[in-house]
Amino acid sequence: MKNKKTIILIACIAAVLLLSFGIMAFIGNNGAGDSVSAARNYLEASMRYDSRGMANNASDKVKQQLYNMGEIPTVRELVKALNKSYDGVPTGYEGKNITFTVVDEYVNGDTGYVKLNVYVDGEKRFTRECATVKVGGRWYYDGEPEVN
Repeated sequence: MKNKKTIILIACIAAVLLLSFGIMAFIGNNGAGDSVSAARNYLEASMRYDSRGMANNASDKVKQQLYNMGEIPTVRELVKALNKSYDGVPTGYEGKNITFTVVDEYVNGDTGYVKLNVYVDGEKRFTRECATVKVGGRWYYDGEPEVN
């Protein structure tokens, strides 16, 4: 009888652990751990036409803008729409090394501002200012900062 209870307890613990890992894996695919990473991940994904990377790092506002249908799409819907628009269009960054340096960063609660220099194969290409937003503990690219 004691052996049966032990087996049931171990099975329950294993089930809880598997469920926890599954949830963490699902949550971990979206957003970033900090404001700079959210901006950097989104910018690199957009430069490479990585639809999934863009969808996973975009705020709801940006997803809605990209989807252009007046509604907030699911990641799957947005990836499908972006893939369709990028079909057959070369990125110009295939095989290129894209790196970033932080020029400025400011975080206030759940909103952030990041200014990045973007380098391609070691050569500075441009500087980008990005707004970021924190939702559910994860950071997302939220477009260009609004000018007051």
